[in-house]
Amino acid sequence: MTIWIDPPAWPAHGRLWSHLVSDISYDELHEFAVAQGIPRRGFEGDHYDVPQERYAALVAAGAVAVDGREVVRILQRSGLRIQKRKHERVVQAVPGASWLPPGSRADVIASRQEEPPANTVLVRLALLRGPDLMVLERSDGGWDLPTRPVATHTPAAALRLLVDDLMGSPIGLSPTLLGYVRNTVPSPDADYPWPVPKACFAVYTAWLPPAGDADHGVWRPLHGADPELSQRHWWPLMEQLEHRR
Repeated sequence: MTIWIDPPAWPAHGRLWSHLVSDISYDELHEFAVAQGIPRRGFEGDHYDVPQERYAALVAAGAVAVDGREVVRILQRSGLRIQKRKHERVVQAVPGASWLPPGSRADVIASRQEEPPANTVLVRLALLRGPDLMVLERSDGGWDLPTRPVATHTPAAALRLLVDDLMGSPIGLSPTLLGYVRNTVPSPDADYPWPVPKACFAVYTAWLPPAGDADHGVWRPLHGADPELSQRHWWPLMEQLEHRR
């Protein structure tokens, strides 16, 4: 086991922070963090943020001290580095995602950006009315968010078409980007339909007034949702909705 830490040099919330990483796996990193009493909320997808007052104890517990540039190089060499933009946060990383070809990964990234990533191939809309989320039935009998491929459109144009399809006519909704799921697929198989090595699936959110309705879909409670719905790969982004009203 090798865990690495850089000096506390990153200011936030009135203190300085270090980055704690593994060069082997996220499981190894979580195991070390649990043993040292580091809360899971400090995990940022490929590292833990730890406050300056923990630095010396973590080094004493076995974390190897390196500078910040070396931490980045360690993550890049290990393949555990997750790229994200400013005002974005990794909420879930799924190496070896079961729904992707072997050797792939899926990262769920919450975003405060106005635009989705350049390699966005599909848009979804989390449309809420009070405590309820609108979903559509999938061809396999499960449930999903309303979805539209980008195809030859821009993501913004695909989103407008999706809203029009749902509402029956143009309506004054102003969806905002909630985040996206990014597939990283180095070696696609014959059944994988998306561009490689990276393809992003953007999730937007919007709220209807209490009396509003849509021409399609079923309203389901956001909290206590059907277990099948909570297994969808975009579901971790739903936890971000509480901070968007």
